[in-house]
Amino acid sequence: MKQLIIAKHGVSVKTRKQLIVIEARKEGKILETPVSSIEQLIIASSGVSITSKTIRNLMDHGVDIVFLDSRGNPTGRIYPVYINKTVETRRKQYEAGFNGKGLEAAAEMIKAKILNQAGLIKRYYYYTGNTTLKQAYTEIAEIAGRTPPSAPSRQEMKQKLLTLEAEAARAYWAAYAALIPGELGFTGRDQDGEDPVNKSLNYLYGVLYSECWRAIVLAGLDPYLGFLHADRSGSPTLVFDYIEQWRFAADMTLLAMLRHGWKPTQVNGLLDYETRSRLVENLSKTLDETRANTPGETPTTLRQALKKTAFKLAAYLRGEEAFKPYIHSW
Repeated sequence: MKQLIIAKHGVSVKTRKQLIVIEARKEGKILETPVSSIEQLIIASSGVSITSKTIRNLMDHGVDIVFLDSRGNPTGRIYPVYINKTVETRRKQYEAGFNGKGLEAAAEMIKAKILNQAGLIKRYYYYTGNTTLKQAYTEIAEIAGRTPPSAPSRQEMKQKLLTLEAEAARAYWAAYAALIPGELGFTGRDQDGEDPVNKSLNYLYGVLYSECWRAIVLAGLDPYLGFLHADRSGSPTLVFDYIEQWRFAADMTLLAMLRHGWKPTQVNGLLDYETRSRLVENLSKTLDETRANTPGETPTTLRQALKKTAFKLAAYLRGEEAFKPYIHSW
């Protein structure tokens, strides 16, 4: 998949003779490429203009348009209407919210999240030889092994999953923090943290969140009906469930950047333009260049696996196949 990311003010997006043309007021033409070569356009600045004619042209070519705010959170998206089996899929999804099938899928996704956390820390144990990391990944993997396949009630099942997720997070983020240069002020994961590492994680998760949303919608699923996270009006809870197994992609992207000497910078309490651009660029590289090996399947990229897994979830809910979340081969 080819992404086109625009995060600069004063840029206009146009189409001309099946080409997408990016122009800036001062620099003039920045990029000209066939519309057919683009699968997703990410607009990460409020200073970008795009016409309705251009949007229609992009829709005709199946291009997904995502709008991000200054923190990397998706604020809106436009995508073409070419989803298959939507009615059947969503009917089965709604049923799964009550018959326990959806919660079983959520349990598998949480288990995958925890195993991917263990795998990332294990990788850095091999890199560093730090025995504290070995203790951490062993503990995290043990927690994954305690993920319950079922429980007497849905509420009890949810509570067990959330408890295990929190237990694994404590061990994981303590180990993750130990791998980051101390001068960055990161002592652990805090969604509201003011340090640049937590803000960078928030931004990367926001970009990853848009990827998951797109995959879910294209698979015919309702992003607003999840199985584990509490339902709230206007809250895409299935996206919250689905992203868990993929957070490692953002985590390992940022960790590699920081350990190679890169440092995020802020202006007025927000990540600056250059930092946001580098984060998006490197996450995109991770998704497009990291090999995803799933037993019995042709190797793909992480981005392709992310989309395929959403279709597997939809097929599982329709009763067509067992659901296997994505567990990375570390």
